[in-house]
Amino acid sequence: MLGLLQDAVADGEALPRHLAYLTDRVRVATDEPQVYGTQYIKAPDGKLQPYTVAEPELLDARRAAMGLESAAEYDRRMRGRDPEAV
Repeated sequence: MLGLLQDAVADGEALPRHLAYLTDRVRVATDEPQVYGTQYIKAPDGKLQPYTVAEPELLDARRAAMGLESAAEYDRRMRGRDPEAV
C-alpha cells in the first residue's frame, strides 16, 4: 500500500499528509525510526511520547513539506487527548 500511496501523491490523487502517516506507521511496525513524528507510544509511566524519530533536527522541515503542523503543535494536540498527560 505504501508504494501505491506514494504514486497517488506523486500524481496529485492523494494528500502528502496521508503518505507521512502511513510511512511512519510502516516504519514503526518494522522497528525503524519514524520520519514525520506522527506515531506515539505509551511510555513506561503511562504517558504518551513520540516513537523514535530519525534526524529530529530536521523534523519540522519534513513535516512542513508534507503539509503537517510543527512537531511542537502536534505534540500539544496528542498530549491533550491523553488524560494521563496532565
